[in-house]
Amino acid sequence: MAEHIPPPDRAPANRRIAAWAVDFGLIICAAVLLGSVTHYRIADYLSSWPGLAEEGGWNLFRANGDWGGAGKAFGWDVFGEILLLVTEAFVALVLIVFAYQFAALAWKGRTLGKFLLDIRVHSLADPQGALSKWQSARRAFAGTMVDVGLYSAACIALLAGKFVLSLVLWVVAVVALIVNAVPLAGGRTVIDRLAGTTVVRAGLYQKSWQAARDAAIVERGAQGAQVGLERMHAVTNAMKEQAQHLAEDERLRRLRESNQTAQLRRIGKDAGRQTGAAARQLLNSERGQQVQDSAKKIGTNLRAVYYRRRDSQS
Repeated sequence: MAEHIPPPDRAPANRRIAAWAVDFGLIICAAVLLGSVTHYRIADYLSSWPGLAEEGGWNLFRANGDWGGAGKAFGWDVFGEILLLVTEAFVALVLIVFAYQFAALAWKGRTLGKFLLDIRVHSLADPQGALSKWQSARRAFAGTMVDVGLYSAACIALLAGKFVLSLVLWVVAVVALIVNAVPLAGGRTVIDRLAGTTVVRAGLYQKSWQAARDAAIVERGAQGAQVGLERMHAVTNAMKEQAQHLAEDERLRRLRESNQTAQLRRIGKDAGRQTGAAARQLLNSERGQQVQDSAKKIGTNLRAVYYRRRDSQS
């Protein structure tokens, strides 16, 4: 299958280096923890000196006079036990690093460092870029050997007295680290080519930012729609009230212009004219004159009585 990844998707070198530094920091933390545990294991082993002294004395007793050889053998036994504890620590470190990288790559295609730097390992054998278990294991094994495997083997060989082997392993470890740090053609390292992978941008931060921006736009749109809906309700209520007022004014206008209203006005005017005419006719009649004269006389008498009372009181 053709190995092709669009160049814009490839992760830049500075991100890859920063991601490796984060992962290597985790490896150092694991190494410090294992070193502390190994220190306590060695101290616990040496603290059982009564048992060791008893064993050394028994070896001297059985040495048949070869006390130097017995002492040397006893020393090597003690050193061998300590070397075994140290070797177990190095092997545990290698296994921890391999398990960490394999689990991270098989699960999400990225370690913690790659996640923080927003890059991931992309498979060239899968259209979606998903890593198979075999690819994850190959890349995890190669990365583990370059990071800690060769150095651990060199340290174990040095403690075991294999100085030449230790030197060779140290040189191989340094060369492997340098060669893998230099991208080859296509921006892929030696480990990428061994595993059939490449490192690309994950785009997680960009997608998260885009999703947050879209959510903000949707929220602003919803708020705008709510405000628009409230304004529409207000306009609708105002239009209803205006229509109601117009309808009432229209009914009043129609009522004023109706025939019944005109007839009532005419009847009222006629009644008023008739009442006024009848009142004038009554006042102008002979009986009306008599009533007016009587009222005048009564008023004159009441005024005279009032003046007499006033004069008598004064």
